[in-house]
Amino acid sequence: MARMVPAESPASDDVTAQLTCWHVGLPASELQHDHGVVAFTAAEIESAGKIAASTISVHDAVKLPLPLSDRVEIHLPGFRGKSLLPVLSWLATTRLAKPGAEVIWQVSKQQGPDSVRRLLGELGWTLKRDRQGRVIFLRGVCPPSATLPPPQSFAAVLGKKRIELLADYGIFSPKRIDDGTSLLLDIALQQPPIETVADIGIGYGAVAIGIVLNRVATGTVGTDVDGLALWLAEQNARAHSVPIRLACTPDPAAVEFTSLTVCNVPTHIDRQQSVRFMAGLAERARHGRLLAVVHTSLEARYAQHLTAAGLHVHRHPGTAHVVLDANVRQR
Repeated sequence: MARMVPAESPASDDVTAQLTCWHVGLPASELQHDHGVVAFTAAEIESAGKIAASTISVHDAVKLPLPLSDRVEIHLPGFRGKSLLPVLSWLATTRLAKPGAEVIWQVSKQQGPDSVRRLLGELGWTLKRDRQGRVIFLRGVCPPSATLPPPQSFAAVLGKKRIELLADYGIFSPKRIDDGTSLLLDIALQQPPIETVADIGIGYGAVAIGIVLNRVATGTVGTDVDGLALWLAEQNARAHSVPIRLACTPDPAAVEFTSLTVCNVPTHIDRQQSVRFMAGLAERARHGRLLAVVHTSLEARYAQHLTAAGLHVHRHPGTAHVVLDANVRQR
C-alpha cells in the first residue's frame, strides 16, 4: 500500500522525491503510485492515500514546502465558484510546478470552460483547449509569478467582540453568521472557563474563535471535512491571535478529548455517515460536555442518538434551532 503523508504534516522527501505528477483534487482517472494529491476534502485524502505516494490537505499545501513536479493536473471542483481560480493558480505556480512544467486544468462543460480560460488569461496564463468526452482540458505552463489574493470577508459580532472573518469558496455561511451558529455561540459563551474547546465541523472558525476571544477558553482544536474551511479557520485564528490545531477528518474523536465540545451538526450527510458522526460526538460527551446545534425540526432525531448512548440531554431552544446540551447522566 502506498504511503500517505498525513494532512497535518509536511511531505517527507523520501515519499515525494520521485513524484511525476501533482493532482489538485481527486482525478476521475486512475491514480499512479508516483503521483501526489492535494486534496480538497477528507474523502479525497482517504481515497488518494490508498494509492498515491503523497496526499496532503489543501490547508497544509498552501503553507508547507512541497517537491516540485514536471506535471500538474488541476481538477476544478464544481461547487466552489470561480473565486477559487486565483488560489489554484498561485498554488500551481508557487508550490507544485517546476519551471516549464505542463499544467492541465480539467473543466466540465457546466463550469463554463471559456470563462475559466478567460479568467486564467487575466492571471497570466496562455492555455490551449482540447476536449475528451464531457471534459475540457486547458493546457499551458505557469505564468512567471502569481499572487495569492485575500478571500472575501465580512464583519461579525462574536459575543462582546467585533471582528473581521474570512469566508469564501463556498464555505457555509459566507456573508453572515447563520442563526444556528449564532445560537450555539451564545450558549457556549455562558459556560465556565476552560483550557481548550473542540469545534467539530469548525468551518471558518467563528464559534471556536468567538469562545477564545471572549475568554471562555484559551485555545481550540477543530476538525472539518473541507480543507478550504480549515485554511480559512487557520487564517482567521491567526489574525486574532487564537491558538488553534486542526485536522481534516470526518471523525469527531480524531482530536483530543476536551471538557467542552461544540458542533453545528452536518444534517446533509447520509444515514450511515450520520450514525458514525453522532457516535463520535457521543464519545466526546462521555469525556466532557457537548453543545450541538440542529434545526428544531430535526431535534428528536439527533437527540435520540445521544440519549441512546446513555447521555443526559438538556435543550436550549432558539427561534428555529435548538442546542442539545449532552453529558454523562448524573447518578
